[in-house]
Amino acid sequence: MKTVFLFFLSTVYLFLAYEMETSVVKRIYFFVAIALLLFGVRSYLKARHEFNIKIAEMEKDSEEAFKKIPHTHYTVCNDYLNALLLDTRTNTLCFANKEDWDAEVTKKEIHFGGIYEVAIVEDDIILMVNTINGSQGGALLIKEDIFISEVEEEDEETEEKDETVSKLSLKIVIDDLSDPIIECIFMEESRPVSKDDDEYTEAYELCEQWYQKISVIIKKHELERVQVKNWQ
Repeated sequence: MKTVFLFFLSTVYLFLAYEMETSVVKRIYFFVAIALLLFGVRSYLKARHEFNIKIAEMEKDSEEAFKKIPHTHYTVCNDYLNALLLDTRTNTLCFANKEDWDAEVTKKEIHFGGIYEVAIVEDDIILMVNTINGSQGGALLIKEDIFISEVEEEDEETEEKDETVSKLSLKIVIDDLSDPIIECIFMEESRPVSKDDDEYTEAYELCEQWYQKISVIIKKHELERVQVKNWQ
């Protein structure tokens, strides 16, 4: 509020300087306007710096809270209010969540055998999907009403739009009738980001790493199910 007031006052003095006929008074008003503008810029930069420090501290505290959960692998989602954790010692996937910065961590734990499908989703379009039976289909595609073949048939105009991305996430179908899909968002921006941008590249690489981890888990437990079935 202070910054806005300074910018407003600076504008007023610039207007007065323009209206003054006496050169001395005009210069005084002009210098006052410039001084107020500089104070406003300084106030804005200071407030922004303090805000960024506060956000960084809250993100660090949130990440530390997630890391207290037993795990062998973990990643924190882009908002620092959600996290995915794997514990290969107990064969457990944990989706941890905080409603806000001050809230307690809540957990949803899933045994590896209860993971049915994983997909990389980019702006509501599924790029890669791995299911329990290895087919390109399943709960996620039906739920989101998205088909990979539709993406391949897009025209050149649509392809040009695809050079930018607003949201990149990993979706996982689990054995939970009340809430069968969990989502970890790796990138979400109000303005689309170019696929050549470092932010997108880093987010995609991390998302793909976790896609591969979950795919290995699905494949491993699929083979175990086949072995059990053969013995029966």
